[in-house]
Amino acid sequence: MSDSEQVFEQPEVAVPEPVTLDIAAEPEPAAEPEPVKKPKKARKPLSDERKAVLREQLKKGRETSLANRQKAASKKKTFKKAISIEDQEKEEQALEVAQQKIAAAEARREQKETAKHARAEAKEAKELAKQLRLELDELKSERKASKERKAAIKAEQAEKQKELDEKAAAAEAAKPVAPPPKPFLTGRELSRLMRGL
Repeated sequence: MSDSEQVFEQPEVAVPEPVTLDIAAEPEPAAEPEPVKKPKKARKPLSDERKAVLREQLKKGRETSLANRQKAASKKKTFKKAISIEDQEKEEQALEVAQQKIAAAEARREQKETAKHARAEAKEAKELAKQLRLELDELKSERKASKERKAAIKAEQAEKQKELDEKAAAAEAAKPVAPPPKPFLTGRELSRLMRGL
């Protein structure tokens, strides 16, 4: 099957015969005549005076134009400066705000660190207090034990002393009592005694 063949069958329709009409040939529009160009007027030669005046006017116009451009540029520059000054002020304000925020954050951080160190120091102090309390309790218990030992030793010594005293008293009681020795009189004492007789 080629491209020109129809794929689907269609019923054949009667094709009317082509009708030919005689149309009168329209006249072609006439070519428009080209506009006639006017010949340029010949310029009169410029005099030297006129040339000098035109040059002066041109020079003056250029100077004025330059002055106007410079004035506009200076206005633009001052406007830019004003804008840049405003921008600088905004930047400075933003910088100050940022510095204040940084300082506040730094202060908070230092405060946190200080609090952290304070907590650590408090914890160490508590541990030290506990340790000292334990040592104090140990010392108190040792002192109490020492007092008890001393009291026990004193009680033992007192009992031994009492026993020794009792033994000594018993030994003395068991000894016969000797008559008191007669005093040995010196020569003077004898002479006094004798006088009184």
